[in-house]
Amino acid sequence: MKRHNYFAIAIVTALALSVTSFFTGCSKKEASVRPQASPTPTEEIPDFHEDSASNLGHWGRAMGSVLLYINDGNPYYFGGYEENENNKKGAIDVLSASWNINSRKDLLKQIKKLLDTGDRAAFLEEAKDMAAMPPKKLKTALKQLSGELLIHYKEVKYNWKVWGKRGLLAWDMCRISHLAQWGHIADYITLEEAQALIEPAAVKLKKQFDSWDDVQQNWLDGFCLYAAIDRKLNGNEYINRKTIYEKLKKDQPQNGALYDDALFQEKIIPLSSVSYRTILDEVAKKKPKKKKKGKDKKTQDTTAEASPSPEV
Repeated sequence: MKRHNYFAIAIVTALALSVTSFFTGCSKKEASVRPQASPTPTEEIPDFHEDSASNLGHWGRAMGSVLLYINDGNPYYFGGYEENENNKKGAIDVLSASWNINSRKDLLKQIKKLLDTGDRAAFLEEAKDMAAMPPKKLKTALKQLSGELLIHYKEVKYNWKVWGKRGLLAWDMCRISHLAQWGHIADYITLEEAQALIEPAAVKLKKQFDSWDDVQQNWLDGFCLYAAIDRKLNGNEYINRKTIYEKLKKDQPQNGALYDDALFQEKIIPLSSVSYRTILDEVAKKKPKKKKKGKDKKTQDTTAEASPSPEV
């Protein structure tokens, strides 16, 4: 789904908005390649494949459940798939084709971007610009649009009306879960690192929502905006995903429920073995060191000749 030049021209002339490239990376179609699914753990002897001393695995499984299920993954098994060579290749293919992620560094950079800005940053800019327009002028301008561009701005308006500043938050945070789990199966990060990377996303969700119904609906509404889907049409991917969530929720066992709203009331328990901060520090831009005042010329010359530390 590419954003053509006439889209930007139409917005400048018809809406007089300061347009940001919201659809940047829209070619990142989620999980077009499907790894082989792992067997479903039995209800009697649950094996969630996660650190039982932490609840980050549970957060991650619930956040990524619908998309993993669509791609033949097991939402009750952190990572979604067994760790074997076939699934490793499948996960590598998914990350490369859908996200242009081909290494550990690529994966961590994309997760950090979703945490910091994601798609919600551009959404907020567009939503605020539209909200600042006189209603009559906005209505007239929207009538001049059609196709995906019209759907896009209708969805911007809808998400702003329903969610306000929380718009697309779950859309961005749930995709962190997808990337962390696929990244683990692709062997870019360890199982412990994948769970640890869920923590900052879970913190944001816990702060802004109090139920999985709201989180999943926010994710679905973000998907409609991202993919320019008319939610009113029958049989579209929005309806499909919503139906899957409702099915998963209905079928979940009482013991070991997938969508446990109690998580929003409980403390988030990090892993003791690794911190997401340490992991993301690998791709954090380091600020250049300030030169100390009062250095003599010899010291200054030595400093100038030294090779700069590589950015990581």
